[in-house]
Amino acid sequence: MLLKSVEHIFWLGRYLERLDNTARLVNATSHLLIDSHKDTKFSWPVLLDVMGLNSAEALDTYHLPADAKPEQSSIENAVMAHLISNKDSTVSIRYTCSQLKFNARTIRQLIPRDMWEELNKLDLFLQQHCQQLQGRQHRYNLMTEVSRRCQMVVGVLDGVMLRGDAFDLFNSGRLLERADMTTRIMDVLVLQQLQPTQIKRPKFRWTSILNALGGIESYHYYVAEQSGDVDAIDYLLTYADFPRSIAYCLNRVAASARGLPHSNAILQQVHALQALLKEQPLTDLSTEQLHVLIDQIQAGIIHLHQVIVEPDNSQQSQQLSA
Repeated sequence: MLLKSVEHIFWLGRYLERLDNTARLVNATSHLLIDSHKDTKFSWPVLLDVMGLNSAEALDTYHLPADAKPEQSSIENAVMAHLISNKDSTVSIRYTCSQLKFNARTIRQLIPRDMWEELNKLDLFLQQHCQQLQGRQHRYNLMTEVSRRCQMVVGVLDGVMLRGDAFDLFNSGRLLERADMTTRIMDVLVLQQLQPTQIKRPKFRWTSILNALGGIESYHYYVAEQSGDVDAIDYLLTYADFPRSIAYCLNRVAASARGLPHSNAILQQVHALQALLKEQPLTDLSTEQLHVLIDQIQAGIIHLHQVIVEPDNSQQSQQLSA
């Protein structure tokens, strides 16, 4: 498999997972608003900040009133357009789907026909339904359907794709993206509901995030098995049996990497990320320290991405064994 194909199959996994998790991020805000007090003011630009954008610059293109407040519906509509329907926004669902389709087309010979057909159905669905957003309920249902269709693609691939380098790279991309987006979804609540301070943060059962990540039932089951209360943040970061936890994603990336020619460099970076979660008990972290830890994890994920796809780190020739 050529190194160019390595990059495309890896990005295919990342973009598919990004599509799913962007939809989950949008729905996390719906759960957050439902769980919050009726007078809670949600700062919508936070969603753009956690996606790595400068929210002020991003919103400038929507010609909003100068006196618009972060919680107003005009800001909400602009942020949702930037995350969902704006095909020129590099973080939007429409843009992500276009990149997903591009990478799939480039490596058409490496992916099963059934997966290609499901990707085409997903693309057509988004073209038909993502351009016009009609209120929060419509948006919530649309994002739920996007997640469901992404899972269908993964299910088809898991059932028919040959196990080999391409499969390992695809899963590495998916799991790396999942770890990154899980931290971003967590950061929404850290930045929105808790003012960063040095005061030790209390334990929270953040049902809005757990709902968005599909983990509310497994979290309650896990809590029932423990002798005391369990912080949802600890659960999402370190509980390795939950498929959307950071610990699970890193473990699975390491397992997939062991079959690749440049596995030593990948494993070294994975172990460095895992060490971040063990430096001190997470329950002792203040809100500000938790935010810093999330930033460190995201920086480590960026480095791990580079280790996987850059030729200088592969320590190989221009080809990998098929």
